[in-house]
Amino acid sequence: MKTVCPNCHSFNVQEVTSEYSSLADELFAPTVLVSLSVSLCKSFKVHPAVGIVAGTALATLVQITKFNHALPQLAQKQYRCDHCSHAFTL
Repeated sequence: MKTVCPNCHSFNVQEVTSEYSSLADELFAPTVLVSLSVSLCKSFKVHPAVGIVAGTALATLVQITKFNHALPQLAQKQYRCDHCSHAFTL
């Protein structure tokens, strides 16, 4: 079923994607967090295994938090009409 603009009733509607979420996904990726933790441990002269454990725990926390906050976003997608530039949610 096509999405219709509630303002001008046009079918030229596109779903709006957030660039912030993709950037945050890249920054909080498990591999990035683990490697950052290991390099911080090396710079503070702590065993790198501590960094692996801390980075893995932090990555797990981020994944759980992201999963819990993703469910409400699925219910309300944002759209923008190409014809009249009206932004709306469904």
